[in-house]
Amino acid sequence: MTRIGRTSRFVAAMLGGVLVLSACGGDDDDDGGEENQSGGTGGTVTYGMAQPFQAYNNTTASANTVANGQVTQQVTSGFWTFGNEDGQLIENTEFGTYERTSEDPLTVDYTINEEAVWSDGESIDCDDILLWWTAQSGALDGLFSAVGTQGVEDTTKPECEPGDKAFQLVYDTPFADWIYNGPGHGNNTMLPAHVVAEQGGLSSEEFLAALRDDDAEALQEAAAFFNEGWSIDGALPDPALIPSSGPYVITGYEAEQSVTLTRNENYWGEPGAADTIVFRTIAEEEQVAALQNGEVDIIEPQPTVDLANQITGASNIESQVAEEYTYEHLDFNFNEGPFSDSLPLRQAFALCVPRETLVTNLIQPVVPDATVKDVRNIAPWDPGYDIAIEASSDSLEELGTQDIEAARAILEAEDAIGTEITFSTLDNQRRNDAGQLITAACEEAGFEIEFTAELDFFDSRLPENRWDVAMFAWSGSPSVAGWNSTYRTVGECSPTGKGNNNGCYSSEAMDTLLDEILVTSDLDEINRIAGEVEALAWEDLVTIPLYQHPGITAWNPAVQNVLPNPSQNGITWNADTWSRS
Repeated sequence: MTRIGRTSRFVAAMLGGVLVLSACGGDDDDDGGEENQSGGTGGTVTYGMAQPFQAYNNTTASANTVANGQVTQQVTSGFWTFGNEDGQLIENTEFGTYERTSEDPLTVDYTINEEAVWSDGESIDCDDILLWWTAQSGALDGLFSAVGTQGVEDTTKPECEPGDKAFQLVYDTPFADWIYNGPGHGNNTMLPAHVVAEQGGLSSEEFLAALRDDDAEALQEAAAFFNEGWSIDGALPDPALIPSSGPYVITGYEAEQSVTLTRNENYWGEPGAADTIVFRTIAEEEQVAALQNGEVDIIEPQPTVDLANQITGASNIESQVAEEYTYEHLDFNFNEGPFSDSLPLRQAFALCVPRETLVTNLIQPVVPDATVKDVRNIAPWDPGYDIAIEASSDSLEELGTQDIEAARAILEAEDAIGTEITFSTLDNQRRNDAGQLITAACEEAGFEIEFTAELDFFDSRLPENRWDVAMFAWSGSPSVAGWNSTYRTVGECSPTGKGNNNGCYSSEAMDTLLDEILVTSDLDEINRIAGEVEALAWEDLVTIPLYQHPGITAWNPAVQNVLPNPSQNGITWNADTWSRS
């Protein structure tokens, strides 16, 4: 899943889910041929995004954001990504190949392209593999931060020698999502081990030996750099610290304003089409004007009524509205505060939330047939949605429709009229509108609400649990494993320890279901378990689903190969093919 605004990996075509949050050819002469060989027609393409780029390493729990992933999508690469119009898996054979070679035990063989190198010339091989596995498996008590460890934690540490480009993942138990489980693009990508080693005061040989030997003491400084050293704090790290394994390399940065990518001259695969890709940080309400005046070429804002009308009424703009693997929801804080140990108060809040009004006022003007979302983990168009609705029918009948009087009755019975609530979200127009509607309704029921909408919501307030109710979106893709980190009991309720379980919810019954679904490959059985997960999420009121996000992408028609994608990768999934006609 990936937080919108923030960014992990979630969902399911099979599970039906959705969770991270987050839009010309040459002629026949020699010059045209030269341009095509160097990656296309060249030029600069500028993408406008609402949140700033904040970390080169978006595989850590604290940096798992859509904005970070959109930039690094073309900078760090792997064996697969989510792409195309349907957001499905695409194998990246330029990076390497993989195949399942045994079902008992489940074994997957991976081979990195012999020509694959970091942009500084270092080979992508054994030390990168073992660093990836150590972080993604949660080994060494999670010394290296990861968004989630599902799947990889059930594999044996790969065996490889210095320079090796082949490795195996051998599973202790079956794992339904194995095809998505190896190094990919985004929040489970490989990172440069030689950089981590150097910053940890180790030679490459010493670093590899420490990884092999599980020498946590020797790896302390390296892990500290891995977890925090790639954060963007007013300026890019030294270029030597941020090499690329993709078609583009990060070469420019203006704090809170833009990040610039240029072609990676050492990339062994198909060169990027544009000479330069610029990511401009622009508030969503200003993006349409920026597109019209040529400041940016592509935008993918969260659509409000005003934005949709602006785009529809604009001239010389291409646009597309489509459903996305993204849904808005409310999280409860189970670590502390009034909701942490009170199901009745959570039920009262669920009853006062005007979900139907939110959809009618904020979503239907953009997508007229939009409806309230009653299932967290399955998109309405995917298999299993109706099964999950049926499994949750009792809770939905009790809690699924706004009832101010019933909410107030619960508060009176609990002697909780006037309970003070901190309700927090990201500062943008649609969330401000939604927050005001929810605040008004729930104050009528008897809560006292402090509503805060902040631009740094994902950087501090959400990870630090300084809220009682949080509103944001999960953006995902067609994979099965995402529920693991989102609902699974955490070892530590901290920014680096809770993964995607922001409220730090804990349930042995939920953990058991999550274990079960991860080892299931039969679609009917997956849908059955998914229904049980959903029913339990309603019974415990872990979160409150609100609506499926409509996606809107608009672009300058002079830019070629803009292809909206409903997964967490968003519009930048194929930015390496963008070019100007």
